[in-house]
Amino acid sequence: MRLPVVIVAMWITSTLAIVGHEKNVRWLEIAFKPLTTILLLAIIGVPETTFAKLITAGVVLSLAGDIALLGNSNRVFTIGLAAFLLAHVAYTIAFVGVAVWSPVVPAIALVMVLASISLLRATWMGTAQIHGPTIAYAVVITVMVVSAWATIGGPLVLAPAAAIGSFLFYVSDASLAVNRFRHPIPHVSLLALGVYWIGQLGIAIAASSAF
Repeated sequence: MRLPVVIVAMWITSTLAIVGHEKNVRWLEIAFKPLTTILLLAIIGVPETTFAKLITAGVVLSLAGDIALLGNSNRVFTIGLAAFLLAHVAYTIAFVGVAVWSPVVPAIALVMVLASISLLRATWMGTAQIHGPTIAYAVVITVMVVSAWATIGGPLVLAPAAAIGSFLFYVSDASLAVNRFRHPIPHVSLLALGVYWIGQLGIAIAASSAF
């Protein structure tokens, strides 16, 4: 019963956070954005495997990033970027630890590399002051997504949830980058937050499953 209850709670808190962002009701966003990410820890439960511990670390780092991005300055954005980069590193280490080789891996790698190159080109002018960090972030999140897809067919019971979740996380970050550095996206919070939490939920559910 724990999993359905926490998912419903996440649906409620994420909706309130998104409404807060869309309607510029700051207290809703400040209160419920971090809380939604915290609920991911309840999805994972007490981490007993190395995989679950690494995913838990990634969620905690994501929480730090979420809090940082409640601000609007370039400084807090850079802090948030660093926190999420470290989260992706933790996720990547977790995924690589249970990855297996399959024909889908090079195909996913090609798609993700092309997507990241296109994203960097689209946001290049807007990221003139932070080219280094944005390139590093693009490389790390690309590797994270590929490593998540490489878990399919291995010992991770719910590997598809992690694979799809990692891709949704990528979509969320890409929308945030385009919105900030290229052009505004209408109702961007539905992508930057809604899709982000669905993606993180998939990763957390994979971590909650037994090997």
